Amino acid sequence: MTRPQTVQDVFDALRRDRLVEPARLLAFADRHTPADASAALARLVADGLLTAFQVGEVAAGNGSALWLGNYRVLDRLGQGGMGHVFLAEHAVLGKRFAVKVLSDSLRADPGARDRFVREARAAATLDHPNIVTVFDADMAHDPPYLVMEHVDGVSLQEAVARGGTFTAGEAAAVAVQVADGLDRAASVGLVHRDIKPANLLIDRRGAVKILDLGIVRFTHDDTQSGIDGTELILGTLDYLAPEQAVDSSEVDIRADIYALGATLYFLLTGHPPYPGNDVQWKMRAKQTSDPHPLQQLRPDMPPEFAAVVHRLMARDPADRHPTPAVAVTALRPWAVPGPDFPGRLFRPSSDSTAHDRSATDHELTHDPLPDTLRIIKTSIRLVPVTNPPLPVSVACDTPSMPLGELPARTPACPAPGAISSDDGPAPWLTSPLAPAPVVSHGSRLPVVAPSRAPHARRPLAHVVGLVVALAAVVTGIVALTALAGR
Repeated sequence: MTRPQTVQDVFDALRRDRLVEPARLLAFADRHTPADASAALARLVADGLLTAFQVGEVAAGNGSALWLGNYRVLDRLGQGGMGHVFLAEHAVLGKRFAVKVLSDSLRADPGARDRFVREARAAATLDHPNIVTVFDADMAHDPPYLVMEHVDGVSLQEAVARGGTFTAGEAAAVAVQVADGLDRAASVGLVHRDIKPANLLIDRRGAVKILDLGIVRFTHDDTQSGIDGTELILGTLDYLAPEQAVDSSEVDIRADIYALGATLYFLLTGHPPYPGNDVQWKMRAKQTSDPHPLQQLRPDMPPEFAAVVHRLMARDPADRHPTPAVAVTALRPWAVPGPDFPGRLFRPSSDSTAHDRSATDHELTHDPLPDTLRIIKTSIRLVPVTNPPLPVSVACDTPSMPLGELPARTPACPAPGAISSDDGPAPWLTSPLAPAPVVSHGSRLPVVAPSRAPHARRPLAHVVGLVVALAAVVTGIVALTALAGR
């Protein structure tokens, strides 16, 4: 790794690493006489021969790393625990793709490599306009990478952060497309298991695409049982179905239908159905209570549409729409977005209703998207859905980044130590939200954190202390009464 010190060093590096065609580089040298290496690199960006990202790598002596097989990296689109997603151009075809690269720390991890392969394999079975296409994979390359369709858009997570909550018509229009994609997945026996706003892209035409197939489950494939045993819960807690929080290895397409409903809830309210950072509370609440009624949070919403969303999120899978196709039929009558959609999502804005905060656009680029969680139960024993206790620990998994989006500001993955213990304060297992006023898209929505209940059982010492205190008060009152009588 040699950093270029002179203008000639810059030119030599660009020729060696094949980052600029020789004829264009020669024409550049004829037009300009930069004073030093920094000036040369800045001028190369100004003339459109290099991107700012490429210049940074060249200046650091990493120009050769900008090639992934036949793909020349132009820019970095996103970063997650799994690695990086880059915008890259095919050297021969000149077409641009999104290339996902496995991070250095995970290249020796068999589980991470399996997830990479699984994503490519799942995508290879699907050909649908609402699912991001994976064109190629090279696991033998160092680093391993996937070549995917590049989508000029933002995730639904970022869409809410930029443009505020969705109208019923906007949310339904998005949901119909997601359900169409899920219907195609179900037709080949595939369950996504991580449908969430951050894994759904919307482009400038309003087309929605499902991405990140890394933890899919093939219902006809028994080879995953050793990977997805009942001791491991895969998914993103805010959006996974109650039965998925018990056993990720046996869920069917109805788990994705639940996640679609939870995603709609986020689009309409600006927060997930069970907001907050208390993992154990969420695990219990998902099995014992329903989310706060949408009609109270959004009185402007048609009650019939709110009922459709709540049915998608029914705790019992049998009470949900049985297939994505049935969900499409239920959602389609409401899928009437206004003329300003999706254009309003791509206008600069500093307002955010997601997670009750505001942020400028440049701030949003510095925070990760919500992680896919690997929740490991401390007991492997299967727990029925009706049983609230679920002892768990939690760790951030390695999610891929959506293609071509800016990361949204979201709460960090909670550490295991943040989970409430059995003898600590336990939140009420009813809805954590109070009714909110009517809000339109683009406006701020107040979010109320989950309230906490007192201890169900207080220690005996506390009871004794209370009795002693009451006795002292009574004695004082009697003494004062006697003095007054005198």
